[in-house]
Amino acid sequence: MHCASCAHNIQSFLRAQPGIVTAEVNFAAQTLAVTYLRDRYGPEDLRRLVQQLGYDLVLHTEQVHTSREERLRNLRLRLWIALGCALPVAFLSMGFHGKVPAEALLVLTLPVLWAGRELFTNAWKLARNRQASMDTLVSLGTGAAFVLSLWATIAPEHFAQLGVDPPLYYEAAAVVVAAVLLGRYLEERVRLQGSRAIERLLTLQPRTARRVQNGSEEEVPIEYLQPGDLVRIRPGERIPADGVVIAGSAAVDESALTGEPFPVEKLPGMRLWAGTLNTTGSVVLRVAHTGSATVLAHIIELVRAAQSHKAPIQRLVDRLSTLLVPIALGIAFLSAILWSMLGPEPRLTYALLTSISVLLIACPCALGLATPLAFLLGVGRAAEEGILVKDPTALEQLSQCTALVLDKTGTLTQGKPQLVEEYWESESSELRRALAAIEVRSEHPLALALAKALVAPTEALPEVEGFTNIPAQGVSGRVNGKLYLLGTHAFLHRQGILCPEPLQQRVKTWQQQGYTIIIAAVDTRAVAAFAFADTLRPHAAEAIRFFQQYGVEIHLLTGDHPEAAERVVRALNIEHFQAHASPHQKAEYVRSLQQRGHRVAVVGDGINDTPALATADVGIAVGSGIDAALESATLVLSGGDINRLVFAWNLSHQLRRVIAQNLGWAFGYNLIALPVAAGVLYPFTGLLLTPMVAGMAMALSSISVVLSSLRLRSLRLHVDKLGR
Repeated sequence: MHCASCAHNIQSFLRAQPGIVTAEVNFAAQTLAVTYLRDRYGPEDLRRLVQQLGYDLVLHTEQVHTSREERLRNLRLRLWIALGCALPVAFLSMGFHGKVPAEALLVLTLPVLWAGRELFTNAWKLARNRQASMDTLVSLGTGAAFVLSLWATIAPEHFAQLGVDPPLYYEAAAVVVAAVLLGRYLEERVRLQGSRAIERLLTLQPRTARRVQNGSEEEVPIEYLQPGDLVRIRPGERIPADGVVIAGSAAVDESALTGEPFPVEKLPGMRLWAGTLNTTGSVVLRVAHTGSATVLAHIIELVRAAQSHKAPIQRLVDRLSTLLVPIALGIAFLSAILWSMLGPEPRLTYALLTSISVLLIACPCALGLATPLAFLLGVGRAAEEGILVKDPTALEQLSQCTALVLDKTGTLTQGKPQLVEEYWESESSELRRALAAIEVRSEHPLALALAKALVAPTEALPEVEGFTNIPAQGVSGRVNGKLYLLGTHAFLHRQGILCPEPLQQRVKTWQQQGYTIIIAAVDTRAVAAFAFADTLRPHAAEAIRFFQQYGVEIHLLTGDHPEAAERVVRALNIEHFQAHASPHQKAEYVRSLQQRGHRVAVVGDGINDTPALATADVGIAVGSGIDAALESATLVLSGGDINRLVFAWNLSHQLRRVIAQNLGWAFGYNLIALPVAAGVLYPFTGLLLTPMVAGMAMALSSISVVLSSLRLRSLRLHVDKLGR
């Protein structure tokens, strides 16, 4: 497709067919979304319908990139041919006017027309279906200029009899065709860049998997995998499907999906995602989801759907673009009549010049590209930085939000407890190993964090006898005949454990600071206490300062206790917060902000924040639990990096600016260019555009929109450089 009229023609043609329910064509993304009755059509039938209009339909996803690459190579070849001949034609015609044989200009122009032959073939196919597009305008304009010049070359005496010089406009036909090809080549390159996010995701999926059956391994295409199959993954191999580790251990690089920069240790019972990379170790995976049911496939589909999205304003722009073609034809016809009746001599020449200029300058390409091309590049750029856009309208609206509501756990904080302080009545390596030996037998996150902090991973631990775990209270066990207990203050109090006064004072101070506390005891006396906190995410403070400097109100909502919330708001200088907030209360809080006139963006972990995310003007899910996050928000920040929220805001701001500038330029160009090409200024200034200038202006309008949209590609992630 070459302009918004192409998209409209395909869309209206398909909608008129019986058995087709809906049809949406996106010009910038070059995609067709169609709902049809399966008993009436198949994919090949749809392809034949599209081919009737002179277009083609790529049915298989894996062929899209190949098709675009081939088209780009073909365009590049034809562009070089066109430029190689058009530039000499323009130079000879303008620099040596009247001194170069017309036959020489004809010979140089023919290869240019051959390079741009699809303009004329497409216009003819559309005409047979009583439709018109940009190709119609360009082919009529350049065709008229070429035919008139050819007539003047073959039979110059006919014009001599009329008392006018033989009109030669070979340079107009050649330069216009070359300019159109240049614009299309740049557009195709930009589309290819915009689709690279999807292509990179597609390359994450391996082609084969090592399936384990009856004790033997067999390499099979991933299409053969079924839920329940066992697959062995060796070092250096990508995970072929979503599933659960049942044997072995490995360090898996999940950065492509979650943004986590370091490999994650995977043990039996832990989940693996298709497309992630096993860096070290070997595991056996039980397949849970394959093919289109994997998280990777969902992400690819999200990006593809978002890039094909049409903003509400784009539907109005599309309608205006389709009106431009008949309006231009009408103005060209009216201009020819008025100049032939009222214009100065030679009237025929002026009538032809103005009508051809109107046809060439009226291309609706810039208008059709203004919004969708910006969305295409914006969504692709977001995907490259780990931001999944489910609704591009939300990306556009993010920078208009005046209030930002943040969850604490998993959003501003890591969501994992870390030991921040420890107090010992009496410390020894033997005691540390004994406590670690008991804690590693518990599955509680606090126990695992403490065990990791007490001893080195390679350090040998003593045997534990009589291990007991009381959920939500504590654990106990015997090591070398001594009874060790670890748990809450209440748990130890019920066991009759005495806490020395200094330890009690330290615990009281930690409680006031909002820390979670574990106390350790040996036999009947407390010997140590440990304070845990959910630490802030990297860049959280910088991100909060960034939004505050732009006047965005920051609100913290958490279900945690007030002390923990206060510790975070003090560290981040957040003024508004509410603790012990239930999911329902969070949603009500968002509504109250909206009633005060705020546009609200909510950032949460995508699970317990679902009501608030759904209520907000823009819902943003953060976290490495990407399967849950995909279902809960319009934007997803993979991996939980709060830095990406700043990038998303800047991308939104830049996207709005680019769209506004694109639309302003495209509308302004068409409003001014058409009357000027028709000769409105001639009676006052003597200004009259030549067909070559009109054609070049048309091409430059599209190129300007392309270059303007390309600015979205240069936006960078670093917090310290954003917003400048």
